[in-house]
Amino acid sequence: MEIRPMRSWIHHSRGEVLRQAGVGRQDLVGIYEDMITRQGFEGRDAYLYRRNEPVKFKRIEGSAAYLDLDGKLLEPTDLAFADGGQLKLFYNPDVSIWVSRRSENMTYTARNADGDELYFVHEGTGVFYTEFGPIPYEPGDYVLLPKGVSYRIRPAGPVNYFLIVESAEEIGFADIGPIGRRAPFDPALLYVPSPELDELGDGRNETGEWPVRLKYDGQYSTVFYDFDPIDAVGWKGDLFPFKINIRDFRPITSDRIHLQPTAHSIFATRSYIVGNLLPRPIEAAPGVEPVPAYHRNVDMDEFVFVHGGTALGLEAPAASLSFLPRGLHHGLPEEIMEQIRKTVKPGDYIDMEFIFVDTARPLLATQEALASKRQQHYLKGKK
Repeated sequence: MEIRPMRSWIHHSRGEVLRQAGVGRQDLVGIYEDMITRQGFEGRDAYLYRRNEPVKFKRIEGSAAYLDLDGKLLEPTDLAFADGGQLKLFYNPDVSIWVSRRSENMTYTARNADGDELYFVHEGTGVFYTEFGPIPYEPGDYVLLPKGVSYRIRPAGPVNYFLIVESAEEIGFADIGPIGRRAPFDPALLYVPSPELDELGDGRNETGEWPVRLKYDGQYSTVFYDFDPIDAVGWKGDLFPFKINIRDFRPITSDRIHLQPTAHSIFATRSYIVGNLLPRPIEAAPGVEPVPAYHRNVDMDEFVFVHGGTALGLEAPAASLSFLPRGLHHGLPEEIMEQIRKTVKPGDYIDMEFIFVDTARPLLATQEALASKRQQHYLKGKK
């Protein structure tokens, strides 16, 4: 067992504060709780109790700004063309975030030599036809394709939507503490493919060749074969593609305090985490709020994708994408929290299905991403 470093237990408290952070905020009159956190939510932190809501700024000048994108406006080339590709939205040297809306079988085989690819299936069904074997997909699946694995996507119909995380570093599972081997999911639920070759004949170009589109150093080269490069009849080892569905992830919850988003992590590298905020019982103990306080995540940029559900009963359009840069306050304005307090009660169930990516290095947005920006966030007043 790995022994974690001792955290600091010497904390100071000055002035007017809550006895237990995060509990009793609704009883504060004209005072608002605000967090500063290091290393996401894992490092040192401070809670400040303010006279004004820190999200009620007048305007922002400069490059650090919230983004709320309408993902249904994004049109990667694979939406219209079988030989098309993904659309890049955000990137830094460690990770990039893409969207695919593939509508037809691929006329080439893909192989990424730049990094792992983690597909999240928002819409559609079909098969990832890999050299390790076929992996059927459906909404809610994470499909992890390790660096260098050859594959083709075979949609069952024209409507498909994938959120893709491309990672320069090998993707592993997040370590969220000593909660046992079978939580928050049982590793036996991973779908691992077995070789199953077929003669469907996809993956060919117009001349009958089998092209392999190789991504190398951010550029694409094509290697041509006279036979299908997906032709393995067996495999062994500890490097392989797999999938797991969000329905098999059982969120860690507490009735007496709201757990920070890192408790819902599923994948991680040294430079970012991927997590999912999924349906769970709402916190029911007196004074506990179902969302964090206002906060500045000063070491991490935050990206969020709406797969389904609502934001505590408030409409959250599917395929919405949000970007929250480090250092800027975010959180629900008090008027929205008042609506939630009036409608949400103990025993209710939170129905959100949100996917998040928190990155240690700043994310840059592409022009294609900025072109889908909404003028106002779907949660009015959050901007």
